[in-house]
Amino acid sequence: MKRLLLVVAVLALMGCGSSSGPKAEWSGPAPAGADGTLGVADFNDFLAGDGQDFAGSPVMAATEFLRLDEVDAGTATVVSTAPGEVRDQATVVVTLDQLLDDSVRAARYRLELERPDSDWRLRSATVTHRCQPGRGHAGFSTQPCV
Repeated sequence: MKRLLLVVAVLALMGCGSSSGPKAEWSGPAPAGADGTLGVADFNDFLAGDGQDFAGSPVMAATEFLRLDEVDAGTATVVSTAPGEVRDQATVVVTLDQLLDDSVRAARYRLELERPDSDWRLRSATVTHRCQPGRGHAGFSTQPCV
């Protein structure tokens, strides 16, 4: 419940404006490769520069990487986990369902993050899709929908 409230708070804050001047924006990840892999190097450069505000938590980094403020999905679920007492690694899984697409029903992003110092960085990012009924596979896969 606490994580859900944190996600709601982060998403609400993402929509707030600021009068402190213009903010450089991340335009979103490049299209995924055939294996579902998304490049993370450019985003890590962004986090180290103009995007330092998003490097403070795995959920904030994931939200900005995927540009969830621009997503049009019926439901969006963000789950962040960290192993045991170690707090320098995290996995964030974002599931976007009820997409407005005639072939793809849902997209699931899995982001692996690490904190080599005080800021978070993406280690890897992948995406899989679930097709609309009758348009391909019913489970999440990197195979295209028809």
